[in-house]
Amino acid sequence: MRFLAISLCALAILPTASGAQQPAHNSAKGPTFQAAAVGFRLNDSKVDASTRVTAASVVHQHAGQDVALMVVGVGAMIAGALVGGTAGTIIIIGGAGMALFGLYYYLE
Repeated sequence: MRFLAISLCALAILPTASGAQQPAHNSAKGPTFQAAAVGFRLNDSKVDASTRVTAASVVHQHAGQDVALMVVGVGAMIAGALVGGTAGTIIIIGGAGMALFGLYYYLE
């Protein structure tokens, strides 16, 4: 049980530690929205500013609190794995609930 909980926590932390979740801002490689579009395309010279649709930027207002909930939840899961027994299982379940709560509000 302890090994399973610690392995789960390590797998949860691995993508963020490797920078896999960070978007590449100055990357010209890879697929683009233009390449994914299907249908007719207008040249930019034929489209004026009134016909363009501007996408609103997504801003996480409370992202720090949500990330903190996820980190504390994972920490509680690790602590529960180290405690062991029935009390450790309860701490693991509580930590998983807290981490999932933070993840839900982070992705919302």
